Amino acid sequence: RYEVPKPTNLNSVGKNALFAGAIWIGGEDEGVLKLAAMTYRQKGSDFWPGPLSKATGTTTKEQCNDFDKIYKVTRAEIEEHVTAWENGSLTHISKPIKEWPGNGNSSTGSDQLAPFFDRDSNGLYEPLKGDYPVLQTECRGKIIPKEKNKPSDQPDQMLWFVYNDRGNEHQESKGKSIGLELQTTAFAYATNDEINNMTFYTTRIINKGSNLSNTYFGQWIDPDLGNFKDDLIGCDVNLGLGFCYNGDDYDEGLSGYGYNPPAIGIDFLEGPITSQKINGVDSLTELNMSNFVVYNNHFTNTGNPETDVHFYNYLRARWKDGSKITRENAPTNFMYPGESDTSFTTDWSQELGKQGDQRFVQSVGPFDLKQGAVNKLTIGVIWAQASSGGAQASLALMKE
Repeated sequence: RYEVPKPTNLNSVGKNALFAGAIWIGGEDEGVLKLAAMTYRQKGSDFWPGPLSKATGTTTKEQCNDFDKIYKVTRAEIEEHVTAWENGSLTHISKPIKEWPGNGNSSTGSDQLAPFFDRDSNGLYEPLKGDYPVLQTECRGKIIPKEKNKPSDQPDQMLWFVYNDRGNEHQESKGKSIGLELQTTAFAYATNDEINNMTFYTTRIINKGSNLSNTYFGQWIDPDLGNFKDDLIGCDVNLGLGFCYNGDDYDEGLSGYGYNPPAIGIDFLEGPITSQKINGVDSLTELNMSNFVVYNNHFTNTGNPETDVHFYNYLRARWKDGSKITRENAPTNFMYPGESDTSFTTDWSQELGKQGDQRFVQSVGPFDLKQGAVNKLTIGVIWAQASSGGAQASLALMKE
């Protein structure tokens, strides 16, 4: 569930704009497909809690159990901690600050984990010496200066967790493990503007396995916008945006949003970095949304993935059997882009009554994922509801 807005009565059931989401990653190791993906855990999982050993790229059941939790901290807690330290009155460290997992796990050889402000630059998280959690210490390969990483610069709330694809066999996709460690910070801001209705997720993806070619990173979403039966899905190629909106101006039922139903979008704000030759010179390029695929809740060639090849084909903008997705008898990488795909001159949008119960995958790739490479995938979830004008007005507001 992705409940928005927050209900005024916390004992009541609110309205939900999304049902589920997960990261999908796949690539080829000398022609052998390796893939990690999730949907609903009905068949098991491809991911497990905890980091991987820096030396071996493996983990243990004990390590997975140790990190089977989500760490949460608020900006108010950070500010209170730092103020007390600066005033020399720090007599107690709150549990969120104390348990922030900045130091990793030396017994298993894992890397430094959750980002923190390192006051004396010794590489150790020491809250007694004034260190504190931060959203990130570098952005797009550049170190954030300490003067721009103050407590007041942090989000109002951050959740941090770490997981991997080597804790067990891949039960969901049946794919071969890659050797990935994924460190996610989910964060949000309490504001008086539209950012108040957004949440963000930045995942640091470390490849502790082998080199991969033809690699894709993807964000999978099952959007149930209130009453899922009248939802439509689309994408905006220029914005790198996938979205869901209501097919009419009234969202029916107890789960529905009623009149002027909202729209919700999933935006790629930061993608993996790849090296490309531009005028004969190697240049680092950040990838944006390369593919957008919609499939239905059934088990035909255009339905739910059942094998690792199916997951990988959706990442590559292909159907389960490997055939290319087409539009006007020509292959396309983007389904339902409206008029945003300039490769075509006509509008392609969904029609109410023909859409079914849907999921979508937006992905970046292909690119080479080197052993030891560290990439980021940052996702913004944007929710907007217009006060009038119906579903289309909410969609326009969400895009804006």
